[in-house]
Amino acid sequence: EIPIEDFFQKAKAFESENKSAPIESDLDQVLSDIESGELDADRFGPIAEEDDILYFDGGQDSTKIKPVFADEFEYREYSPKSSDTTFAPDYEKLKEQITNDFEDYLLPPVELLRKSREKSEAEPEWVKQNIDVINQTLLSFDIDGEVTNYTKGPTVTRYEVSLGAGVQTKRITAIADNIQMSLSALSLRIEAPIPGKNTIGIEVPNQVRESVFFGAVVDHPQFLMSDDPLMLAVGLDIDANPVYTSIETMPHGLVAGSTQSGKSVCIASIIASILLKNNPNQVRLMLIDPKKVDLQQFADIPHLVTPIIDEVKKAVEALKWAVSEMERRYEVLKRFRSVNVKDYYSRRAQDSDFELMPRLVIIVEEASDLLISGGVDVEESILKLTQKSRAVGIHLLLATQRPSADILKGSIKANIPTRFAFRVPSSIDSSVVLDTTGAEKLLGKGDMLLSENGLIRRLQGAYLSPEEIEEITTFIKKQAYPQYLFTHNSLIEAAKTAELTAELDELFPEVARFVVKEDKCSLNKITQEFGIGFNRATQIVGSLEVYGIVSPNAGTKPREVLIGYERLEEILGKLK
Repeated sequence: EIPIEDFFQKAKAFESENKSAPIESDLDQVLSDIESGELDADRFGPIAEEDDILYFDGGQDSTKIKPVFADEFEYREYSPKSSDTTFAPDYEKLKEQITNDFEDYLLPPVELLRKSREKSEAEPEWVKQNIDVINQTLLSFDIDGEVTNYTKGPTVTRYEVSLGAGVQTKRITAIADNIQMSLSALSLRIEAPIPGKNTIGIEVPNQVRESVFFGAVVDHPQFLMSDDPLMLAVGLDIDANPVYTSIETMPHGLVAGSTQSGKSVCIASIIASILLKNNPNQVRLMLIDPKKVDLQQFADIPHLVTPIIDEVKKAVEALKWAVSEMERRYEVLKRFRSVNVKDYYSRRAQDSDFELMPRLVIIVEEASDLLISGGVDVEESILKLTQKSRAVGIHLLLATQRPSADILKGSIKANIPTRFAFRVPSSIDSSVVLDTTGAEKLLGKGDMLLSENGLIRRLQGAYLSPEEIEEITTFIKKQAYPQYLFTHNSLIEAAKTAELTAELDELFPEVARFVVKEDKCSLNKITQEFGIGFNRATQIVGSLEVYGIVSPNAGTKPREVLIGYERLEEILGKLK
């Protein structure tokens, strides 16, 4: 026990021993260290590692805790972007071609194509033998004439016969079969007389046929240096000279020939000629291929206005689009007071509201089948295009295996002055294509007759292999991708609308306005108001339902009117 007086004495003594001066001195020292920026790192003494743990759960190591995500969340570890940009530059480059109007677009070089071998200048022995046989045949029929010249082409040789005074040319044509028999020739064609000459031409197939490659025809200054964007490399004539023609001067063409005659290769060479000279802003193509094989090698090129069409319904709507585009272009030329596309580009290219008007070439394979299947709509569209589209830069090429007179009518042929005739089965077919005989005697495989405004000449069409076509299209596709003006889906929708419009009753607009006015759709009222039968009224109401004017049938409940006057007039306006 300690007396209370002793307790207070000891407490007073302890207070006197522990004065506050050292604490104040320590505080002064800390303040001075803060001002000078010098603080001891260990001024608070050693700190245990466990003090760093703010949350601790059951002794589990916090570094092993993994995130948990909801089931619909897809967890992906972060990974830095690869520096490999192999595909990106190509994609960006393709996009740039669209934005810079193809300023950097490169035309396919002719080096991608095969060339013909050099020809021998020596005169073959069989040429001399044929000259002797022809002279001997003329002598045996007592015809005063002889072979005075010949021209050796890649496929046939033309022997020129000079007749004596007073000898009729019909005497030569009358013995054509005898001359062919004497020569043991596969076929024989007589041109009496040769245009521009005073001799008769007898065309006989060569014993050794020479190949004519497309690359040899296009690799010529006349083609490469031409400013005509629609110049075509066709082949070699009988004098072995390259032959070119222009779609712009055609302005439409007909290509006819049976199987293995060279028709499809000719179409391919026409398309290739266009691709070699034009970027997609200069010429656009519409390809219609019901056979689904001939033109598919040109799929996805940037020159196409729509993917290659291989169905009749789509083809019908595509040709209707071409007609509407023709009318739209005429409105543009009218606004700019231009005569045609050439005049439009030459005089109006610097105008502020100038718009590009690329040439449009429409190529139709198996046109006869399309005319049969498409009926009046196809015939009407083709007729309008052939009559009016030249001035606005739209051109049509029709290809067919069956040049029948009841299909290719005179009204269509009258506006297609340029004809490419390959071998056909009969002289009647030849007359349909050329308005004269001769195509039935061709040899096939590119042997052709080209008729331009009535002038006919024999050519050997240039051969373009599928491998060369692939080289050209691959070169083009690496630079740009297609920007279609319309798709197949839009054509299908247009076809459906056309079908519905064709099936509409002539009273449809009046009944529709009556129903909207009454705000009620009653079959009895419609039959009484318009004096029609119940079946016809039912069909009209069904059409009202298709166009969303009235609600579907709900049993005994009356149909509801779903739209007002403004919406109704919009629908009726589209049907006109």
